[in-house]
Amino acid sequence: MRIALLVVRFAAAVVGDERYREQWEADVVGAHELGMSPLGVAFGTVRAAVAIPSKGAVVAGIGPLGIALKHAGTSRGRVLAIAVVSALMVLGGVVLLFA
Repeated sequence: MRIALLVVRFAAAVVGDERYREQWEADVVGAHELGMSPLGVAFGTVRAAVAIPSKGAVVAGIGPLGIALKHAGTSRGRVLAIAVVSALMVLGGVVLLFA
């Protein structure tokens, strides 16, 4: 559930609209009651974030999100790709530290 909420917050930050975050978090929380996977709903919000017209980057994040938002003038698909690749690289580094 926490991972799903983090994915939703990331997608809402890319869109740049607080109301989407609130609605999507409620959808993730209520997904279990409907017999749906909260993580599946969360990844649906990422797909929606790609399709929604951008209001521009309003969050100056750090790490993968910050790198992606620096390139917000590009297509939203590229922003998400940069964030995902960066997050995987950070995760790989953490895994190598403990391997």
